[in-house]
Amino acid sequence: METILSETPLRKHEPAKSHKKSQGSSSETLNVLKIQRTCVHDGPGIRTTVFFQGCGLRCLWCQNPEALSIKADVAPDSNYTIDGIMEVVLRDKDYYQATGGGVTLSGGDPLLQNPDGLTGLLRRLKNENIQVSVETSLHVPWEHVKKAAPYVDLFLVDLKVVGDEDLHKRCTKQDSNLIRENIKKLIALNAGVNFRMVIVPGYNDGEERMKAAADFLKSVGHDSIELLKYHNMYEDKAKRLGLPVEPLNITHEQSLAAVKSAVETLQSLGIKTACYDLDAARRKAVFTQRVYDIQNDIRKSGRSLCFEVSRLKTDYYKKHGFTKPNPIHRSERLAYVLNNKSVIIYPQELLVGNFTAKRCAGQIWEEHYGALFASILHQIHRQKPVAFQCTWKERINFFYRTLPFWLGHCLLIKVNDSVKKFMLTIARASENVAGFNNNMAAIAHFTVNYERMIRLGTTGIIKEIEEMRKDKPQDSQDFYQGAIIALQALEDFAARYADALTQLSTEEKNPQRRQELEKMAAICRHVPKNPARTFHEALQSMLFLQIGLCIESYENAVSHGRLDQVLYPYYKHDMEAGIIDYEQAKELLALFILKMDEAILVNDGDTYLRIGRLFETMSTDQVVTAGGVDREGHDATNDLTYMLLDICELQPYSVNMTARIHENSPQEYLDRLAEVYINGAPMPALYNDTVYLETMARHYPSTPLEHTRNYAIIGCVEPNASDDHFGNTDCANVNVTLPFLQALKGEEDDLWNFGLTDQLEKITTKFVEYNCRRNDKVSKFLLAKYSQAQQNFKKRRAAKPRPPKSMDELLNRYQERLNFLTNSILSDHQKIEAVIREHFTTPLTSTLFPGCIASGKDVCAGGATINSSGIQGVGITDVADSLFALNEVVFKNRQYSIDEVIEAMDNNFEGAKHQQVRAALLAVPKFGQDDSQEAVDWVNKSLQVYCNALKSVPNCPRNGIYTAGYYALNVNDVYGKKTPALPSGRLKGVPLANSITPHYGMETTDLLSSLNAVAGVDFASYAPNGTTVTFTIDAALFQGRQGVRNLASIISTFFKKGGMQFQPNVIDRQILLDAYDHPEKYPHLLVRVAGYCSYFNDLSDDLKKIIINRTCYC
Repeated sequence: METILSETPLRKHEPAKSHKKSQGSSSETLNVLKIQRTCVHDGPGIRTTVFFQGCGLRCLWCQNPEALSIKADVAPDSNYTIDGIMEVVLRDKDYYQATGGGVTLSGGDPLLQNPDGLTGLLRRLKNENIQVSVETSLHVPWEHVKKAAPYVDLFLVDLKVVGDEDLHKRCTKQDSNLIRENIKKLIALNAGVNFRMVIVPGYNDGEERMKAAADFLKSVGHDSIELLKYHNMYEDKAKRLGLPVEPLNITHEQSLAAVKSAVETLQSLGIKTACYDLDAARRKAVFTQRVYDIQNDIRKSGRSLCFEVSRLKTDYYKKHGFTKPNPIHRSERLAYVLNNKSVIIYPQELLVGNFTAKRCAGQIWEEHYGALFASILHQIHRQKPVAFQCTWKERINFFYRTLPFWLGHCLLIKVNDSVKKFMLTIARASENVAGFNNNMAAIAHFTVNYERMIRLGTTGIIKEIEEMRKDKPQDSQDFYQGAIIALQALEDFAARYADALTQLSTEEKNPQRRQELEKMAAICRHVPKNPARTFHEALQSMLFLQIGLCIESYENAVSHGRLDQVLYPYYKHDMEAGIIDYEQAKELLALFILKMDEAILVNDGDTYLRIGRLFETMSTDQVVTAGGVDREGHDATNDLTYMLLDICELQPYSVNMTARIHENSPQEYLDRLAEVYINGAPMPALYNDTVYLETMARHYPSTPLEHTRNYAIIGCVEPNASDDHFGNTDCANVNVTLPFLQALKGEEDDLWNFGLTDQLEKITTKFVEYNCRRNDKVSKFLLAKYSQAQQNFKKRRAAKPRPPKSMDELLNRYQERLNFLTNSILSDHQKIEAVIREHFTTPLTSTLFPGCIASGKDVCAGGATINSSGIQGVGITDVADSLFALNEVVFKNRQYSIDEVIEAMDNNFEGAKHQQVRAALLAVPKFGQDDSQEAVDWVNKSLQVYCNALKSVPNCPRNGIYTAGYYALNVNDVYGKKTPALPSGRLKGVPLANSITPHYGMETTDLLSSLNAVAGVDFASYAPNGTTVTFTIDAALFQGRQGVRNLASIISTFFKKGGMQFQPNVIDRQILLDAYDHPEKYPHLLVRVAGYCSYFNDLSDDLKKIIINRTCYC
């Protein structure tokens, strides 16, 4: 009886509610070996399996040898009360009901238990309407079976050897007489019975044995059986437990071949045969060859750095300067680029428009932070893990023509306009631990209002502007004029493609391709200038707009919104008119998504500052949102929704595919979402409409419900409350653990605006660490010496700890220190936005926001109706676990003093004494253990403190609000390297928790326990800017059609219980390990990192290890 999952902790930290029998407890106890949750093999649906001690057989291949003895020689925690078992079981009742699952009694053989005690448990389960399966060999007393039968829904009868009594004795040490008699009696009771059999090569397999099994099944009126592949995991288990087990020396290949042969033989004999290990076929998306060819061309083109747009913008400003009003010169600059950049039409394309002059490339963004390229450009073509190809001539041109010009005009220098400010910024970047301001790359992260462009066209929007500007004051006229210039530039850009397509068509010899080119030329002459009339025109208009927006300003998370809703009227019209069919529409939609893969972000890899480690991917993270409810609250899934889910199986790189789920989402939709995940795609990320709509109603109370119902996701997880909401949703983040440590120790140092001495220390440390990064003796020696000197330097400067005397004092201190750090970071954010507002407006983007047109103000100046700035809290779970541990160990139970805890932390818990302190801290339940409501309560308390800190910051830009979010990207990994040990028991240098999920390395190994804990968080109150739940789940949990339904039900049940977001990696961990050792075998293995995906090979070695070592729920 096979063990699938590791053991669930049974409230080990709450002795008053222990599952074990205590003195004076009820006599109804059972010899339980362990209780496992999230089981899928032993009965239908999601199950909890209770493993009992004792078995009458001694099978050579017994999977649970530790369960053979009724005395539980190797299981010290046996004898659990029925109440204790029920408490664990009932935690997952919602998942049983959603999947048709329940509880399985296994072992050993559960029917060897005291029948009165076992019946008491069964009766309790029956009263809770929980489906019960009993896994048994039936080598048990009949009276035990008879007593249990009225309460059991399904007996899973394991056949060992059929038709050869001598072989049965050799393999099990018992004959089969009792088993056969009990089977006949059980069937006579009309009990539910399913037969199962582990196929063991060389023992019970072969044609003769299978014929005997078929004859036996028919003799008892059954025509079906479930076969199980032999596994040898029990051999390692027996070694660990010191149990004598003779290895059978059967390989994986032998066992797989044997079970396949057994399936074929039994089926030929008229027996219906299921085998979980032979995964049933699932539907997989299929696309035209054109789609695959174009994707392959993009992938094979490599990654490049393109200087063309940078050169054109520099040429414009060198010629015209900055003397014209900002909206005018910004729009003229865009027009100059669109009128002079390369026009490239690639083979087989049906949608045209190139972001850069190279097939797959990133831009420099010299006007924002491009000055930093001076430090990496000399080695960018050979940096790791990803190099960006560019010629030496391009690099020299940048150094001598572009860089000198922008040193006086770029955003980075305008914000840091003195040596003092610039040095402080470099010092912060050198340490990279307290927080980060993301808007040094200007403001991105918004949803593109495609509906406005394809409905009105540029001419319609210009007409609207002309009407609106008539009664506006003179100071708004520059804005309106700049908007018109930008829209007309987009028209001219499309006309250039129309001309190029016409020229190509005259040269094309293939009649079919010539017709395609002529059609595309006509489309480009019509859109975006005019409203789109067809599905094809709408997509082409959107593509031109997207390219224009990604040239106007930083292309990160310029998101596509709800494409299935925006495009559906055009699709429906074309289908009804016979212009297009389903497959043609899917091809066009796939080509639109893949087109985004041509634009990538450039990072600094393993170079000096390594700022790119905070967002370790080249994906522009431009989100497409599918599904959800419509503006009236009805289900919005349509044909395009399912096309987008199919496109997820293409695993596009730059588009973050997302899907909304509501309480009435169709089962077909939920199943397809699950199927896409099981097929290997780490997308789409999933969002709970109920929670997202509630949090927007609370934080944007004046926004009509029909607007919030139309929300789309931006970047990683952030929602827009309406089409007229400019969120700047990823503008900064804060490491909340550092002010917590200050509060604990009574420190008041400025973590953000630190002095010259600290600046020099951080810059020096960075220099030493970078130059001693090689794994050689000299580097190790120098780094060790410097680290010791650094520690001594910090100790000499550190004040004696002034710990709080109570939890209330600690919380008050924490709020004060977090307020101080948050205000400091966001004060800088406000300065950055002020410079952007004055010098880096976005006229084209602003035309998409009705509020901007009505107010005559750029979107960066607050023109949109709704404005906000999203700030991410990093380390919330770490603080919550730490607070809970301190409350229990120090303030409530007084096991250790707070001084002893601080001393242990300062020593990173090294040494026997400090290890004992750590053991006490670790013994306190952690977030993710769903038997502790207090752990969840402390998370909510920590979230409240963080939201209070954001509310304490005055003067949010654009008259907006600061909104709290918790997607950590991989910032938690980077910040963790420099964050000291914490009272949770977390060691120095270990990654912080990713978002609001169980802490890295401290979570339980049960999926449902973690999901239940996360679902208990009050996201509606504290997460208006979203959160992530990134779990790695073993794909083996979801085999066959039942596996699809199980995953779909887990997702929907988690959301019904209160989960806000879910984005699992459903993958075989062995694939990740193999990809680490043999990267050449997996060039395009896409994995979920956080709120984005990346190719595994494109990640740093550190991040690869982190992803591999994440707890795998299996």
